[in-house]
Amino acid sequence: MISTEINFIGNLVGSYNDLQELMTLAAQGKVTLHTTRYRLEDFQQALDDLDAGRVRGRAILVP
Repeated sequence: MISTEINFIGNLVGSYNDLQELMTLAAQGKVTLHTTRYRLEDFQQALDDLDAGRVRGRAILVP
């Protein structure tokens, strides 16, 4: 990833308290998260899918 100079940027909307409340609601099943998981070694597929608009919500890399 270093040789291709790819940058990964995340964002947090809302306060830390908002995030805590969101995690509580998610644990209670009151929030539906839209994610697509990729193995860490499949990061290029995740980037391709994001670029092509094939990911609904967030792409998550799992080690």
